[in-house]
Formats: sequence, structure tokens, C-alpha cells
Amino acid sequence: MKTLWSGMVAALMLVPAMARADRAERMEKRAERMERQGERREKRGERREERGEKLTQKAEAKDQRAEELRAEGHVKAANALERVADRQERRGERMERQGERMEKRGERREKRGERLDHRADALEQRKANAHAATPATPADPTVSPATPAVPAN
Repeated sequence: MKTLWSGMVAALMLVPAMARADRAERMEKRAERMERQGERREKRGERREERGEKLTQKAEAKDQRAEELRAEGHVKAANALERVADRQERRGERMERQGERMEKRGERREKRGERLDHRADALEQRKANAHAATPATPADPTVSPATPAVPAN
């Protein structure tokens, strides 16, 4: 009975260690996913910004056409076209701002993914150092860890 209980206790003590072992890998996957999402968001923001610029250009063309109509004496048509141009220009400016914001958000997300990746690497490194035969810091601080211990003659 005692061996059964000790076996159960040993198994229960190993469960958290097994869960932590996978943590660095999950963190790395999440970092890669965040980087990809950031890149996609950045591209989408650039496209939205370009689309907004095109809309403002179209609005300017409509404004010019409205001026031509007004010069020909078509005042009501010119006013209607001008209202459409103003609406299109505001929409274009709004899309440009949205694109800029989206681009910035994408850059931040990408950088956050890179930071997370570095954290995952550091976690893996700490885990590797914990399981290594040699300690991470040398017992004698005068000897750097990179130099191998060579017996003196």
C-alpha cells in the first residue's frame, strides 16, 4: 500500500514538470503566430492607406468636374457632385488614418512576437542549463564559464 501511495505521489510531482517542459515550445509558436499576424496587419494597413489616397484623388477629380459644370451653368449638378466629392474625400482621409493606425498596430504586434520569441529562447536556455551537468555559473568567479578547466602542471 505504501508503494502505491509513493508511486502516486511521484507521478503527481512529475505532472507540473511535464507541463512546464512544453511551455517554451508553446510560447515560441505563439510568438511566430504574432509575428505573422503583425506582418499581415501591416500589409493590410498599407493597402487601406493607398486606397484612401486613391479615394481622395478621385474626390479631387470630381471637384474639378464640379467646377467645370458650374462654369457651364449647371449649378445644381455641380453642387451635387461637390457633395459627393466631399463625402468621398472624408472617407478617403478616414481610410488613410485607419491604414496608418493598422500599420502601427501591426509593427507593434510583430515586435511583441519577437520579444516573446526571445523570452521563449531564454526559457529553453535556462531549462537546458538546469539539466546540464555543469552549473550555469562557475563556482570560482575568477574563471569565466567559457574557458575549459585545465589542470595546472
